[in-house]
Amino acid sequence: MYMKKYPCVYMRGGTSKAVFFHEKDLPEDKGEWEEIFLKVMGTPDVKQIDGMGGTVSSTSKIAVISPSDREGVDVNYTFRQVDIVIPRVDGSANCGNISSAVGPFAIDEGLVPAVEPVTVVRILNTNTDKIIEEHVRVENGHAMVHGDEVIKGVPGTGSRIDMYFENPAGSRTGKLFPTGQKKEIFDVPGYGPAEVTVMDCSNPMVFIKASDLGIKGTELVELNQNKDVMEHIERIRGMAAVKCGFVENWEEARAKSTSAPKVSIVSAPQDYVDMDGNRVKAEDMDICVRAVSVGALHKAYPMTVAVGTGSAARIAGTIVSEIAVNDKGTDVVRLGHSSGITDVDIKMEGENVLKGGVTRTARRIMDGYVYIRE
Repeated sequence: MYMKKYPCVYMRGGTSKAVFFHEKDLPEDKGEWEEIFLKVMGTPDVKQIDGMGGTVSSTSKIAVISPSDREGVDVNYTFRQVDIVIPRVDGSANCGNISSAVGPFAIDEGLVPAVEPVTVVRILNTNTDKIIEEHVRVENGHAMVHGDEVIKGVPGTGSRIDMYFENPAGSRTGKLFPTGQKKEIFDVPGYGPAEVTVMDCSNPMVFIKASDLGIKGTELVELNQNKDVMEHIERIRGMAAVKCGFVENWEEARAKSTSAPKVSIVSAPQDYVDMDGNRVKAEDMDICVRAVSVGALHKAYPMTVAVGTGSAARIAGTIVSEIAVNDKGTDVVRLGHSSGITDVDIKMEGENVLKGGVTRTARRIMDGYVYIRE
């Protein structure tokens, strides 16, 4: 028995963290990647004590980067979500927060020439075959870390990164509305009817009304202890996975489609106290949202889901647009989530989503080698 080491960089992107690898440093046989990534994260183990994972979905992530030979694209980026309690590595979806660290990584690793004051990095996400454009502030040949940008869910300030998800519709199913409907009723086994919107915009997702779950929509981590509600959510998510063609029956989604679709719980703007103990006011948001990721409340809000939520808010007939309050005539939709307010800028042409823009910060935390036991 011996240990093997792989060069890597540990990075924060938005409100998530991931271990970043150059594809050239991993085995050419991608069939070997899953076992490596499980060991890197310390999965399966609720504590992930023997790996780099942080015991929640937002800190159990992998990014693989390589130069791109596609015209107009700088780098390819492959995302993997590593489960915590089951030995599964899911590549069916992208992570918007981790996407924000790809630009800085590519610049600092010499994959993209550093251009001051702003370097534009065009990224192909291989999970969704979609382009992400990032505008990264650069100083002295490196991605800037310090700045005055604040994002909810991350302490302190950082250097602003402007991200644009281009033509995000149909990231996996090929359709903005995979079921052909903007809203529909699911007859949820053991629970009864629930009105939902199933959408594929940056990632597949299902929107559920908080009222149909019997909750207010302002809940935080206490939601994880409400096993009945979490089971209700998972059954709806499983039914949406069937509708999207990811699994044959809803029960299979628990093990075979853990990352897709994502879940967003929506409710009318309302006051609440966020994860940091700050008072969030109804008047500062257009809609109140909570995300569930890999079976637990997301402590902020996934950026791909933010793009989808903002898009749904601007398309008449979805349950999101019916609940959202956006009478200012702007492209910006304000989302009130577990860690505060996030703005998402949605450019539309009729009901076509041209691009979704969000602002993030990111930074390198550590680089070196990760060791795994063979």
